[in-house]
Amino acid sequence: MRQGEEDLKKLLDSLAGSLLVNRDLNLLAVHSALQQVAAGIVSAFSAVFLLRQGFSLPAIFLSLGVIIVLRFAFRPAAALAVQVIGLRSTLIVGTFLYAAQGPLLAPVHGLNGWLVSYCLAAALAQAFYWAAYHAMFALVGSAADRGSQVGWRQLVIALAGPLGPAMGGLMLTFAGPWAAFGAAAVIELVAILPLLEVSRPTIVATVPEGAFAFYKRGILLLGSDGWIFCSSSWAWSMIMFQALSSRYDAYGGVLAVLAVVGAFSGLALGHLIDRGHARRAAMINAATLAGTLIAKVVCGSSAVPVLAVAFGSTLLSGLYLPSLMTAIYNEAKASPCPFRFHFAAEVGWDTGGALACLIAAALCAHGFSLHGVIALAIPMVLFQAFALDASYAARKSPVAVVEVELPSR
Repeated sequence: MRQGEEDLKKLLDSLAGSLLVNRDLNLLAVHSALQQVAAGIVSAFSAVFLLRQGFSLPAIFLSLGVIIVLRFAFRPAAALAVQVIGLRSTLIVGTFLYAAQGPLLAPVHGLNGWLVSYCLAAALAQAFYWAAYHAMFALVGSAADRGSQVGWRQLVIALAGPLGPAMGGLMLTFAGPWAAFGAAAVIELVAILPLLEVSRPTIVATVPEGAFAFYKRGILLLGSDGWIFCSSSWAWSMIMFQALSSRYDAYGGVLAVLAVVGAFSGLALGHLIDRGHARRAAMINAATLAGTLIAKVVCGSSAVPVLAVAFGSTLLSGLYLPSLMTAIYNEAKASPCPFRFHFAAEVGWDTGGALACLIAAALCAHGFSLHGVIALAIPMVLFQAFALDASYAARKSPVAVVEVELPSR
């Protein structure tokens, strides 16, 4: 018992020291918390909102797949924006575009112009936002404390996480989609304010020869993540929604409680990674993830088993992001250009996610259930585990780490 208390104290002391000296990391965490609240209203409800509006399962997965495919078309514009206005300003533009997508989702009632507008806005937002965000986090953090820093970010996000689903469920039930998605837009705009104080990192002007060798692992890792997310998360959200009698307030309430349940597990695993047990943590994550996915496939559609699996899988979900993103951020930091690394890795995510959505749509069109769609994610867990192990093993070898100057504002 005393050893456990000492380990916890060391973890908190180490984390506190890291945060006190890293103002930019703290500002990004505040931004992430606000962005998570807004996402908890729009992104968490997007698939179930379309389901309530009468969309078929194939149409929902096709719509989500179209958004991902459109990101390919918009990524060159995002890359150009980084060169012209800088990384921080591109992230701000992406956040603003996220604010625009909510009001465009509210009037969607079928395959019409509003759906097209929403898909375009969502694709633009994601193309501009995520590569810039991950590059910023990689640059302002440090490799030595990366696991704890990712865990700290996830803790902040998790603590803010219950607000979005709770607000979204209640507002969709009692005030309607315009109020709910409009509130999300306002929160996204507020999330821009912390970014105005973050230092502007320098982006490498040219790509050194052989840079793709640094990017390949990132493409494979995020490609596996895109496949796993798009073949399991959307399907599981609709299974839970239907198990709760398609009630927004009940679904939002469950999501809020689940966010509290999983709040601290990622921080503990991040500390395990920082203490040199990254490869062990990745294997634990793979076994846990595969187990929870199998449970989701076989749990059926009744409320009690669905909720039991939801609570159990969420309790263990904090293992996933520290394992994946610690490897991603350290690969990015060691690459010739972190933004280009994340740009390439996001293309990998798009490829995996788009393929998973299109296959899911085809399966649903041929009579497969949402549980069958989740089964698509299970084989990819093994591939991701091997890719993570290779990444952590490679980072133990000497690499040419490019230090990036963070000029004053």
